[in-house]
Amino acid sequence: MFYNAPQGIENLKRFYNFIERHQDELIDDVEHFKNAKENLFNYLEKLNQPYFNLDAWDVFNMNNTSHKKQAEEWLQKIKNNNAVINDAINTDNVFLLELSLFSKEVGEWFDDFKSFFNYSNYGYGWDIIDQPEPSAPLIFEEHSLWGLKDAAGKILIPPQYEKFYDFDDENMAVVFFDKKYGYVSKNGKEVIPPQFDDAFDFMGDYAIVLRAGKYGKINKEGDVIIDFMYQDMNNIGYNRECFTAKLNDKWGVIDNHNNVVLPFEYEERIESGNNEETYIITVKDRKTKLIFTKQFRFLGEFETSFVKSILIPNEQYIYEVFQNTKSDQNLLLDDHGKLLLSGYEKIIKNLYYVFIIRKAKKYGVMDSKGNMILDFEYESIDTLPVVLQKRDHIFCAKIANEEEHLHDDFLKVKKSGKYGLYLNINHFNTQISDFIYDDIISLKNAFLAVQINGLWGIIHALGELKVHIEYDLILKGDDAYCLKDDMVYTFDSNGIHEAEKTNLQRYINSNKELGYHYFSREVENRLQAYVDKGLKADEVFYQKAWILLEMDNEYCVAEAVYNFQQAVDLGHADAMNELAIIYEDAKGENPHYKNEEQSFHLFLKSAQLGSKTAMLNVGLCYADGMGTSINQEQMLYWYTEALKAGNMSAALNLGNYYYFNTDGNENYELALKYYLKAEKAGKSVDLELGWLYNHFNYPDKALSYLLKAVIDDEEGYASWQLGVYAEKGIEMEINIPLAIKHYKAAADMEYNEAFLNLYDIYTNDKDFKNKTLAEQYAQKIASAGLEIRKKKG
Repeated sequence: MFYNAPQGIENLKRFYNFIERHQDELIDDVEHFKNAKENLFNYLEKLNQPYFNLDAWDVFNMNNTSHKKQAEEWLQKIKNNNAVINDAINTDNVFLLELSLFSKEVGEWFDDFKSFFNYSNYGYGWDIIDQPEPSAPLIFEEHSLWGLKDAAGKILIPPQYEKFYDFDDENMAVVFFDKKYGYVSKNGKEVIPPQFDDAFDFMGDYAIVLRAGKYGKINKEGDVIIDFMYQDMNNIGYNRECFTAKLNDKWGVIDNHNNVVLPFEYEERIESGNNEETYIITVKDRKTKLIFTKQFRFLGEFETSFVKSILIPNEQYIYEVFQNTKSDQNLLLDDHGKLLLSGYEKIIKNLYYVFIIRKAKKYGVMDSKGNMILDFEYESIDTLPVVLQKRDHIFCAKIANEEEHLHDDFLKVKKSGKYGLYLNINHFNTQISDFIYDDIISLKNAFLAVQINGLWGIIHALGELKVHIEYDLILKGDDAYCLKDDMVYTFDSNGIHEAEKTNLQRYINSNKELGYHYFSREVENRLQAYVDKGLKADEVFYQKAWILLEMDNEYCVAEAVYNFQQAVDLGHADAMNELAIIYEDAKGENPHYKNEEQSFHLFLKSAQLGSKTAMLNVGLCYADGMGTSINQEQMLYWYTEALKAGNMSAALNLGNYYYFNTDGNENYELALKYYLKAEKAGKSVDLELGWLYNHFNYPDKALSYLLKAVIDDEEGYASWQLGVYAEKGIEMEINIPLAIKHYKAAADMEYNEAFLNLYDIYTNDKDFKNKTLAEQYAQKIASAGLEIRKKKG
């Protein structure tokens, strides 16, 4: 999508000037705004491209709707947003910058336009401008020779090299001339003249080069760092500090200072293995490999599948060597080859700083340095999904001060049949509780349910008792549910209190839907008894059905229908209305339940029992002939009864009847009466009220409604009527440009009357005569089957 750049910049200037004029109402930091405005327009005025381009390809690919359709929707949103801003500027009214007038994506998470415009990360528009990096120089060819020029075309290096390779990450490029290789920099300087038989890209501060058949290493100044003495040489290792080299037909490893890291005694080249977490050497005629740590310490000779590297803090590794023909037990070694642990059965869980390990069928915890945090004397050790909040780290202040990223691991540890609680944070660990609990389960946030002698309570994960240990059972949900005798309580951030029954019913239903994942049928019966306590039988069925219907799946709908029917049989009016809606199936969601006659029967019965919602629905049935014959008299009767009963939605239906009626029963006085009631109830009737007040010749009242209606105007009337007011100076000064704007908006929506107004302006207004545009609208008038109005006299 493209937009004319010069015009766009001018529009943006108008907007920023408008904002600055109203800085007291709209700007929090005036100095910051002015700096941003100056930077922004200095930047924009230096752009020489004719268009702004909105490239939404990646965004559009996230949706199955066609790109064209999405583009049309976005253009409409942009058009709407521009209209809101232009209206505010043209009327010099900051109150028209109401977020609700923009498309919903604009300022979605802000309370008002001012807070949106002053959002710190936006920086008044300047902070979100990506400053382009300098364009890279261009390698070019001329007469079979290669040179370098900058983005503007200035020659940095004239064509003189036979080969010119791409620049590496260090901004150096290999060049070739007269059978020799050298290096040039991006700024056009020949840093190292061609002098080598071969040369390779710089890796960090050094590059491998070849001279007289031997490999050596140089720095960026061309100084020889490692003499030309090796038969072969390659970078090895992610940190670029080591090289595998060949000397006297044997392979070894050297560092940047030519110190020997691995002696030159291997027949095969040393290679990186497992993403450079290990190094390996092939052994001729064997499946096994010589395997080294990241620090080039020898682990042993075996197949690579018998070694597992494990990442630990500070980007280091430890190595697990599994039992094999050369070792009868599992081994754990550090990066330097030091043995940390042997004879264990399995690493149960890697917690980054510590490991839960099983040895001799007992469990223990070891840190990444081989220190035992918990010896192998426990029956089980499990992690609990608890995350400490920031304020909780006061408990471990010395850890928070030492390290930025904290790993909280709560361990549920079992000994002699009882559970205790341990906490590990990075290198710090402590025991939170003694071994006194029969069980521990995690709840939401940093809370745990604990059991002692068959009763349950709640503690904070750091040990503080929050709920006394006196409950029969505690269940985990969005909040914890605590059961005691025939009562159910909720524990949340506000403490413990009686459970809210609607939410508890949802919890019961979701558990049943998941196949009793959270609790058993026996527990369900206890919870349901609490929910039903104090309710009449019909209300029990109704509440259960209504919540089941929320869950929106076939099983729950069937259960809801059953429960609604039970409530209907007991005379529950609201249940009749809800079941009627299911039988109506107006949205086609439950076609196998569709029964319009039964639906109407239930609506009518519910209305007769006093349901104001059903009264309106009966009126709708008579209006549309749903389950009964169309009957306007009955429709109006039930709409009126619904309104008397307090259903304000009926006011909209009555207003629509008297406003849109085409069989001679239209009554604009009654339409106005009912629309005003509907407006008080929050219904959107701005367009209708604007039309009616204009019809009754109250342009001041009409104008206020039309200004609101034009925001969502899809038919063009509101835009057209505002154009008339602007052209004729009704409730405002005569403003022909504003009139044209509104007429064009109406014309874009094919509101034919606007064609006539635009033709008239472009033909007769001396300041806006435009023969070409007048002819265009004359054609539209003819296509619409209208006739051009002739001026009198």
